[in-house]
Amino acid sequence: MTTNRIKAVAAILAIAVSLPFFGRNWHRCMHLLGAVMFLGDILVTAVWVSVARKNRDPEVARVLVRGLFLTDALFLLPGVLLLLLNGGQLGVEWFKAGAAWIIVSVVLFVLTGLVYGVLLEPVQKKLARAVDATPAGGTLPPEYDALMAKWFRWGGIATLLPLLTFALMVFKPTF
Repeated sequence: MTTNRIKAVAAILAIAVSLPFFGRNWHRCMHLLGAVMFLGDILVTAVWVSVARKNRDPEVARVLVRGLFLTDALFLLPGVLLLLLNGGQLGVEWFKAGAAWIIVSVVLFVLTGLVYGVLLEPVQKKLARAVDATPAGGTLPPEYDALMAKWFRWGGIATLLPLLTFALMVFKPTF
């Protein structure tokens, strides 16, 4: 199955289980599942990329890049959808009450999406092209190191922002 088909199936399933006629506890469960999928994907991806960066083997890099796109389709996309759709169901009261923590959380989540979509995903695609252009048994191209440095810079930001969001969601501070 191609990554685009996986994305489509994952999106349809995430939307189906997030319909508004389910009860509050169901939405809470789906929101938590989305958080586990989303945060799990970004944290495990950071480990994968760290291993590949230190290894410098083109075959390991090739597997890494394919794995990035696959896990984004299987875990990141449905996780984001579950968070948004079920969080929207759960957050209405908090927004109406003017809770600052939820407003800041939503802003941080949107910033995460912008960093990922505008800065990180294009680097991942360039990284994939650079690795795919490397012949079997060859050495990684010079741009590989620069792309990895960019991936870590933007990936670090795209990891810290949702961790801050997670802390706000759990502790619900008043400020």
